[in-house]
Order: sequence, then structure tokens, then C-alpha cells
Amino acid sequence: MANVDLRRLRYFVAVAEEQHFGRAATRLHMSTPPLSQRIRELEAELGLTLFERTSRSVELTDAGARLLNEARAVLQAADRFEQAAEQLTAVGNDLSFGYCHGSEGGAMRALRRFREERPDVLVHPASMTSLTMADQIATGRLGVGIVRGTVDGDDRVATVPLSRVPVDHVSVPLGHPLAAADVVHAHDLESEPVLVVDRADAPYAHDTIARYLGGLGVRPQWVTHGATQIERVFDMVAIGSGIGWLNTWQAERESGRTDVAIRRLEPVGMWDEFRVAWRQGDTRLSTAACVRVVLETCGA
Repeated sequence: MANVDLRRLRYFVAVAEEQHFGRAATRLHMSTPPLSQRIRELEAELGLTLFERTSRSVELTDAGARLLNEARAVLQAADRFEQAAEQLTAVGNDLSFGYCHGSEGGAMRALRRFREERPDVLVHPASMTSLTMADQIATGRLGVGIVRGTVDGDDRVATVPLSRVPVDHVSVPLGHPLAAADVVHAHDLESEPVLVVDRADAPYAHDTIARYLGGLGVRPQWVTHGATQIERVFDMVAIGSGIGWLNTWQAERESGRTDVAIRRLEPVGMWDEFRVAWRQGDTRLSTAACVRVVLETCGA
């Protein structure tokens, strides 16, 4: 059985208490369709039906009723852990900073500027998925992060738009015929092995790529991989596993690479929508300064 994440447990408890997906979605500050999808994913992970659904309401099944108290207990324990983590994080002058795949160039540019302004703050950067980042910000284990897309269903996380960066390049194995082209057109990817992140790890990025090629009628051979750092993606491209995607920030940062061919992509039909995120109610001066620097350095 897969590990059940806390966010889905919170969704489960909200639906169980409200006995209605619409009311639960309002309570969680999200829309109904993604809430319903997350509950179905939880049921699939557990191998259990948690709710009996009708057109007007939802009711707990026997299995759901038995698990509700356990879910509440887990969330209460998690809240206690979060409070302890927040207290520990507030000690000292350290700042943990997360950045998602695709934001590496902007993140490093912002952190260099932040270190110039605040040399007294020890920064701990880490690459992670947006979902992981949101959870860690909510629990106080991460101070500031650059995430892709919105953060739904958690009012403990504050976000503001940062930048809309076009996905306008691809990375191609050196021996591939497309490496000889100056520009790669989307239709050139028909039947080609193309890398795409696993939807369970990064649903926003996965769906963006699938919609882009699907909308153009292009059918590649999808090569699914787990969420990983950009270096591992380049490793996959370099050994010929597939063709990878790059936004403007990544293409500029990696322009000197010699193990893959980086080529401009046309038409431009994808954008990485980045936001800067921090914990709601975080009053530390270092957090506020970091958010400001990220917006000034990377903002559109």
C-alpha cells in the first residue's frame, strides 16, 4: 500500500464532516473537481470505498467511518509536530529555501542577491516538488519556496504570482537527427520518445506537457520519470532515453552544455507559472526579506 499523504487525509476529514463535496471544497478554499479527484485517488491508494455518493450528498461507508477517527488522530499528531517544528525553525538565523524543477535559474539568481543583502542569514537551498514544498511550508520545515502553479486546499500557505516563463526549448541527445536542426517544431516529436514527469509527483507539469502536444495532435512515445533535479533529466537525455523540456530560465543557465543539444522549440504553447510561497503568519524578517528579493529578482 502507498503512503497516504496528510493533504488527502485533511480532504477526507473535511468531506466526512461536511457530508458534501461543495461545502468541503469551500472550507478547503479549493474547487470541487480536484477535491473529488483527490478523494478518489485516496480510495484507490487504500483499496477502499470511503464514501457512498449521491447527487445531493455523500455518506461514509463502514470502512470510512472506522478510518475517520484514525485520520483525525493522525492530523492532530501532525499539527503538534508542526508546532514543534515551527518553534525550532524560529530559533537561530537560518532560512530553508525550496525551488521546483524549472525554477533553478531564477532561484539561484535570487539567492545570490539575498546573500549579498543578508550575509547574516544562513540559507539552506533544496530542490523538491511543488507538492512537497507546500506541505513543508505549511508545517514550518521550509521558510520560502518557488512553486509551480497554485497551492490548493491549504490556507496555511500564502503565495503570490512570480513569473510566467515560456517553455521554449528542448534538450535532444547528441546523436539524434533533431540535434542537427536549428529549431525543433512540435510536430517533429511525433512518435519520438519524449520525457514527462509522473503525474503523481507533479500533476501541473505533467498536464501542461500533455495538453500542449495533445492540442497540436502530436503523439509521442511518452517516457515517464519521477520528479527529479534538472541534472538527472539531462542525464536521461544524454544517454538517449528521450527528449526533454526546457524553459527560458533553464536554457539560458544551461547554454554551455556539451553532453546534449539544446534547441529552440516552436510553437511556444507552454509556460511555467511560478509563484513564491511562504507560511501564512510567518513574521520573521528574514522570510519577508527573502520573499521581497525573489519578487524583485525574478518577478515578471
